[in-house]
Amino acid sequence: MLLSSRVLIPSLAVFCYVRAENQAVPAPPAAAPQTVEQLSEERRRLDATLFANEVAAQRHEQAFVKLWDSMRAGQPMDALKRFPFTRLLLGVPKPVPQTDLGVDGIMPLEFVPPLKTISHADFESLIESLKAKGVQIAQSEWHHSRFEPATAADQARSTVSFEIHALIGVDTQRIIVRGQLKVRWQKPASPDSDPVAEEIEPSGLRMIARKGTPMFIGKMMLDPKTEAPRRFPRTSPVLIHDLNGDGLSEIIMAGCNVAYSNKGQFQFAKGDFLTHGIRQPMEAGILADFNGDGFVDYIGGSAPDQSMLLFEGTAGGTFPNPPKICFAEKLPSLHVLTSGDVDGDGDLDLFAGQWKAPYADGAMPTPYHDAKDGFPNYLLLNDGKGMFTDGTEKAGLGPKRNRRTFSASLLDLDGDRHPDLVVVADFSGLDFYRNRGDGTFEDVTDSRVDERHGFGMSHTFGDYDGDGKIDLYMVGMSSTTARRLDALGLARSGFDEYTKMRAPMSYGNRLYVSRGNRLVQPPFAASAARTGWSWGCTTADFDLDGDADLYISNGHLSGASAKDYCTKFWCHDLYTGSSRPSPVLSEFYKRELGSKLGREFSWNGFEHNVLFLNQPGTGFENMAWLLGVAQEFDGRAVVSDDLDADGRMDLAVVEYRTDTMSQRLHVLRNEYASSRHWIGIRLKSGPGSSQPDGAVVTVRTGGRVWIKPVVTGDSFTAQHARTAHFGLGAAAAVDSIEVSWPNGKVSRIANPAPDRYHDVSEKSP
Repeated sequence: MLLSSRVLIPSLAVFCYVRAENQAVPAPPAAAPQTVEQLSEERRRLDATLFANEVAAQRHEQAFVKLWDSMRAGQPMDALKRFPFTRLLLGVPKPVPQTDLGVDGIMPLEFVPPLKTISHADFESLIESLKAKGVQIAQSEWHHSRFEPATAADQARSTVSFEIHALIGVDTQRIIVRGQLKVRWQKPASPDSDPVAEEIEPSGLRMIARKGTPMFIGKMMLDPKTEAPRRFPRTSPVLIHDLNGDGLSEIIMAGCNVAYSNKGQFQFAKGDFLTHGIRQPMEAGILADFNGDGFVDYIGGSAPDQSMLLFEGTAGGTFPNPPKICFAEKLPSLHVLTSGDVDGDGDLDLFAGQWKAPYADGAMPTPYHDAKDGFPNYLLLNDGKGMFTDGTEKAGLGPKRNRRTFSASLLDLDGDRHPDLVVVADFSGLDFYRNRGDGTFEDVTDSRVDERHGFGMSHTFGDYDGDGKIDLYMVGMSSTTARRLDALGLARSGFDEYTKMRAPMSYGNRLYVSRGNRLVQPPFAASAARTGWSWGCTTADFDLDGDADLYISNGHLSGASAKDYCTKFWCHDLYTGSSRPSPVLSEFYKRELGSKLGREFSWNGFEHNVLFLNQPGTGFENMAWLLGVAQEFDGRAVVSDDLDADGRMDLAVVEYRTDTMSQRLHVLRNEYASSRHWIGIRLKSGPGSSQPDGAVVTVRTGGRVWIKPVVTGDSFTAQHARTAHFGLGAAAAVDSIEVSWPNGKVSRIANPAPDRYHDVSEKSP
């Protein structure tokens, strides 16, 4: 949603090569201001009247912003000790029955009545005793989710969600403390005095500890500024692919044209990816055999001339020749490419999705919950030689082709052997198109998707409830500000639809399970809904216990302070202007944001990456800190892969840095020691055989079925390898592997050995 790492008004626009274009757009939601001064005055008036209670909420929130900032500045235990309040009501710790999350050593406690009143002096003593025991706070989050203004009878109250990540002495003893704080504020001494907490009562307070080596260990931090000096300072798109066919995946940072050849045992050799690299690539890139010669090719976008380029591959996964322009039209903001044989002619077609930045030139997506005012998406039909023509309108994809698209995948979701299309877009959410079987599509979103709205950022597929069917997870933006405004009942008159859509749009992530021909959100989906402002996501069984876990990167733009711009968007920005450029609004946002956003203050800043461990049918629990992957940086692309082929899924995660307006890639090795079993399948193709894109892999043992699709366009500006990996838990034998190829053929291996990879092609038995 909103500002990406590529655009932040002019001062952060090093990645912004997106310009507004003239096209038919909806009418503006509000009258356009005549001057910047008039706009500023209108906002001041609304803050003093309609949004006065929200302004009061922000004043009270500042107490926790100061706490959060001071904890990050150093000596967090002392900063927490200094936080002013009169009394704290704290329950008694009680062990919680251990749930099987798949990782050993996890010990949860909850705090239950009777409540004990703790003075601030007692609290200081408690902090000092924890320090003496070696407890250190590493990082934290604080979010003001609810506010009740003061009345004649009572003082103001707040609810603050928080999470603290701590260590005891060394890195092998980690603790999560999470819950909500019910705060009753003191009566202010004067109208200008800073709010101070009178009473704090934790609610739903839990402490989760784990003693043992973290699951993930950081092995590489790859910065284009040092790895590829004088090249474009971006890693994305990040591609994981076995280029040379040796069974090990290479790591490719196409943004700066660097490939790391995998030598095994987590050893990599750096080299150029493309001999004739793209000087300033766009966000999207894809590896597949597009010309049918049996070698993988690469297609990516060039920002300076807005062209889409084909780099034909040769033996050994090299790209020695200059590129060809493979599509005649200009693509100003290519953000995702996904491949599949849409029309059944045996070659790979493409869906090309484009994203368009809000705020650029003073334009805003309109309406914010169903925007169709971006750059056009394209269904591109392959002539068999890697040259493409536009088949969008003929295929029936015209009505919504101007979504602000972030991710998309071609995959058969209804079992009719024809690749359907899933599109995830900013300022709208999920769209689902059924392939009729003749290369045309029917929009079945309303009939087959249970609540599709959200600020869609990316998606991933997996079987999250263990029923042997393909499910879908879409990540977006969860806003405590929007929920606070709803609870306060604050809304601008004349914008009933905007108010109605505030809750569904700011809900966060949506997990859909397959029920017949529908994608529905089960009750347990709520446990994976709120991770902050999410970007990339990936599905893998990280602990090998036999179910699909989730990893999500979070955080938009972190500045010097956690003070959040989000309230300005929800109170003002989304009502202002339209899809059309506005010089007045452009100048206003330059002054309002300019070089300050991501520098002086934040927008969903300092949100930590999340690893949800799965209890199928019950829910997910975030254990990222205990397992070593709760990074505090602003995350973007995410890819999972077994980089060292040891049966444990590793991670590659992109960090965006506002200080340098660049990216770097963190590669983390999964070193979790387990006696559980696993099996992996590498899909192979060659001349005359079916391509793996859109294949579905099924593993059976006893009464259990595992399923995984092989797709492109998932996650965010990334591509996974064409492999399928399954944790088997205690199962030491496998009945069969089945690969359903997109052309309808099925390859089957009976009684395959576990704890190893199996190569499967269409020509396999």
